[in-house]
Amino acid sequence: MKNFSSTLKHGVYGCLAATAFAAAPAMASTVVIGSCDSVTDGDADGCLFSGNINESPDPTNVNGYKNAEAAYNALAFADIKLNWITASDAPDFASFGSITGAGSTSGTFSLPGWNLEYFAVKAGTQFELFEYTGSNNWQTPAKQGLSHIAFFGTPGAVPEPATWMFMLLGMASIGFTMRRKEKQTLRVRYS
Repeated sequence: MKNFSSTLKHGVYGCLAATAFAAAPAMASTVVIGSCDSVTDGDADGCLFSGNINESPDPTNVNGYKNAEAAYNALAFADIKLNWITASDAPDFASFGSITGAGSTSGTFSLPGWNLEYFAVKAGTQFELFEYTGSNNWQTPAKQGLSHIAFFGTPGAVPEPATWMFMLLGMASIGFTMRRKEKQTLRVRYS
């Protein structure tokens, strides 16, 4: 009887574990732990993921950037927050910036007017997430050509209204001073 109850107990636990595993959401953007460095420590090392990354904010979308954020934050590193800007394969990317080396394994990018915080380089079946440290160079995580680069950050700073007011007052005062300046005329006397 003891063997039967033990077998029954293991069978019930096995069924519960299988049910819990089947109910768990699929995580295609899983971190490849052996190649993951904290992206907030200021160095140029990144965190390697398997799968794809796109603009979907839905954390249950296996290719969504929020899924990658959740997978990274599940590690022991400091939590990050990804705010989608655009991707290099977006139809309107030219209005955001430029990229060199499309289809190759390295290049540069430019995103003027944006406070870039993170970027992800996608090639083959992997992408690598980096913190932006001021370098506009990118390199693919695999020897395959670039698929796309996803950019994360916030819009650039816009001057406050008081700043605009003082700039306009300064320009107006310079103009007023130049206008009021007495014109000097050259007088020529003939003797």
